[in-house]
Amino acid sequence: MRFFLVIVLLLGIFFRFTHLEYKVYWYDDAITSLRASGYTEEEVVQHFSGKSIVSVKELQRYQHPDGTRSVIDVVESLAKEDPQHPPLYYGLANFWFQSIGSSVALARLLPALLSLLVFPCTYWLCQELFVETGIFASKLPTWLTIGLIAISPFHVLYAQESRQYSLWIVTTLLSTAALLWAIRIKTRISWGIYTLTLVINLYTFLLAGLVAIAHGLYVMIIYRFRHQNILKNYLVASLLGFMIFLPWVWVAMVNQSQAKKGLNWTFIHSLNILELKDIWIQHLGRIFFDINQEPWDFYVHRVLLVLIVYAFYCLCRQTPISVWLLIILLAGVTTLPLMVPDLIFGGMRSVQARYIIPSLLAVQLAIAYLLGINLANSSLRYWHQKFWQLLLVILVSGSILSCAVSSQATVWYNKNHNGENIAIGKIINQTTYPLLISDAAVGHLLSLSYSLNPNVHILLQPHCATCPIQPSSIFKVYLPPVKELERFSDVFLYRYSPRKEWLKELAKQQNYKFEPIVFGFAKFAKDRPALWRVTSILKN
Repeated sequence: MRFFLVIVLLLGIFFRFTHLEYKVYWYDDAITSLRASGYTEEEVVQHFSGKSIVSVKELQRYQHPDGTRSVIDVVESLAKEDPQHPPLYYGLANFWFQSIGSSVALARLLPALLSLLVFPCTYWLCQELFVETGIFASKLPTWLTIGLIAISPFHVLYAQESRQYSLWIVTTLLSTAALLWAIRIKTRISWGIYTLTLVINLYTFLLAGLVAIAHGLYVMIIYRFRHQNILKNYLVASLLGFMIFLPWVWVAMVNQSQAKKGLNWTFIHSLNILELKDIWIQHLGRIFFDINQEPWDFYVHRVLLVLIVYAFYCLCRQTPISVWLLIILLAGVTTLPLMVPDLIFGGMRSVQARYIIPSLLAVQLAIAYLLGINLANSSLRYWHQKFWQLLLVILVSGSILSCAVSSQATVWYNKNHNGENIAIGKIINQTTYPLLISDAAVGHLLSLSYSLNPNVHILLQPHCATCPIQPSSIFKVYLPPVKELERFSDVFLYRYSPRKEWLKELAKQQNYKFEPIVFGFAKFAKDRPALWRVTSILKN
């Protein structure tokens, strides 16, 4: 068993560092590079408002620090335009960019390396949860949890995204383990360490506040009528942690209008209950199996749902409340505040799996318990033992297959924008002397720039998603005089997912004729294309 788990762990590490530069560097990745380099969207908009033709290199300048931008600039960029994202990861990324580099591979190397910290944190949490409580005499569930996380396609995907999510997985495990350790050790140092881990978690991602609420409910339910010192020490430690986090709370409140802009997409669209149900099942299934192919994913995820429900049933029936309650609270408190509003008011808060990471970790803990309690039970009949061994092999094989498939893909579900960039880049790059004209959002243009050759010239009037400059849904692209366009072999127009109003204005343009270019990755390939070729000029 140990040899098997070592192989699984090595495979998980291998997949985390495979083809770091291969997948499209999508909107969120590009915005991370912008923030971590100390720039703002507003600076990009203002710089390219002069209606001059520049190179791709000029646009890429905003993806790399120039030596004059410090962590203070990073914090100011987030505070001004993106306050819903606390600054810890972006500050680390700024230091990383300055010291190591900011290419696609190097930018993704940081979250990949941070994701390795999940293994010692998982070990600590499982020891506190399963071993120190006396449920298991061996470390089998600990190693099972580490193995399942190591080759989980979900964890591998987010280990390769230039965003704070791999760090949030680590800090969630770390703060939860620190809480259990402080409760067991009962020393000031242990509670001080919990305070530190709570602060780190909060400064990593705002939804860590839900994890803190789950911790609070756990302590109050378990220790409300006994061990008053534990309750008192917890209240002091958590209050101190939130006080240290107050400066960023104040920043978010002062700039709440900007925060709403960044989260506006979660409220614009609504899904019906059947669509939401399918997405929630996908979230659970993708922890273990994700080849992005139907109907395989559909049926496998529903089988996994049955297994997960059974795992929580066994967990609640067979373990003391001090164990199952923590896992249940992590799963419920961090998920229901996103799911319920989507059902009642509409929206897409619960559509993104990255927002419910603590809940998915709870699911993996429940599955690890189920496997561990059965694999460690020597009194089971022979065929029962073989069944659980076979189930473990199937889960591991499905995860490894999923990681192998996704590692060869340039686009996956977690990069739900800009999947067409590689196709767009090929079309533009194969021309001799192209010009790209666009009024797209800053993030989409920065993402597209990674797929363009250096000889591509661009004429931009970008808009931003979060800066004070209001974007326009109306076509307001500046088109140069005919003579200026004649020196280019090909002229293209780009706008990611254009609105109907924008398309109507485009159709009214009388000096130019636009030919839409349709390719497979475009989300609205026929009705709302992202790329047009300026094929002819009707008049001067």
